[in-house]
Amino acid sequence: MLSFLLAAALAAAPARTDVAPGVHLFVTPPYGDVGLDGNSIAIVGTDGVLVFDANGTPAAAEAVIGEIRKLTDRPVKWLVISHWHWDHWYGAEAYAAAFPGLAIVAHEKTAALMRGPAIEFNRPGLERDLPGYVAFLEAESAKGGPDAAAARHRLDDARAFLRAKKSVKHTFPTVTFRDRMEIAIGGRTVEVRHEEPAVTPGDAFLWLPREKILASGDLLDHPITFALSCYPSGWIRTLEKLDALDAATIVPGHGAAMRDEAHLHATLDVLRELLERGKAARERGLDPDAARAEIGPRIAALRDRVTGGDAALNAAFDVQMVDWFLHRVWDECAGPLGDAIAPIPPR
Repeated sequence: MLSFLLAAALAAAPARTDVAPGVHLFVTPPYGDVGLDGNSIAIVGTDGVLVFDANGTPAAAEAVIGEIRKLTDRPVKWLVISHWHWDHWYGAEAYAAAFPGLAIVAHEKTAALMRGPAIEFNRPGLERDLPGYVAFLEAESAKGGPDAAAARHRLDDARAFLRAKKSVKHTFPTVTFRDRMEIAIGGRTVEVRHEEPAVTPGDAFLWLPREKILASGDLLDHPITFALSCYPSGWIRTLEKLDALDAATIVPGHGAAMRDEAHLHATLDVLRELLERGKAARERGLDPDAARAEIGPRIAALRDRVTGGDAALNAAFDVQMVDWFLHRVWDECAGPLGDAIAPIPPR
């Protein structure tokens, strides 16, 4: 999500999981070894299709559209965007081009962020970081030796990805909502809901009451949810409300569909512990970095419920959940959190 992704899998077919009759999850392959694209979900009704999230590039979205067309000849009538992170909406232009009359739905705060702050947040990556990575790979390729071939392959991917991201035509919501809206899609009711600021100010999730299917967006990812710029207390309360739905299936913003709530409960337990321990550490005068060093080892058992004890996942958990969440605990304790996108904490 927050890394700069390579283009190796831009045209690769996404993996499809049939979550339930007419409900299909598409997982785009990782972009090299530096990042992941957001999940996309297609809900097929008798008169059309609703899609939840549009991937991070037009090419990835076009690949999903190609798979949808294998399932049905009905048009995509609704595209719902879960939140402002680019890997969930930069492919929206592909849907707008393919399906005239498409309604693009987002929470009103998400729509506002998409139209300016989210683009500015990503600008340093396109103008500085990714070009810097390309320059690094060019230097590595020029050195020759056993690693040069791999560097050249990564260089081709990075250049292609940079071109793809620079050419994106930002395509914005045409319909906004505040708390909840219902969409009837050919005999099927889809509830688009927002509770309160959680991971972002305007997180939207889908609830299919008849099928008891929850599509969470980045409110819950598998294996590790991103806590950057989150709203600690609101996120916990939102996940508690998701838990109360007693979903039979949870489709996360990243990762495979889940047939129970074990990962939701594990994530909730981690966040509750981080909030409680973080507040206590702040009252003792610690800063977020000192608190992370102290708290991390003490929640190893909770961490392992999320990561399975995998060393690489443990390292990501330390940054993406512990570090980023604790910085936002400090922000929350200092006063009400606004809608502005918080910067990535330095390490």
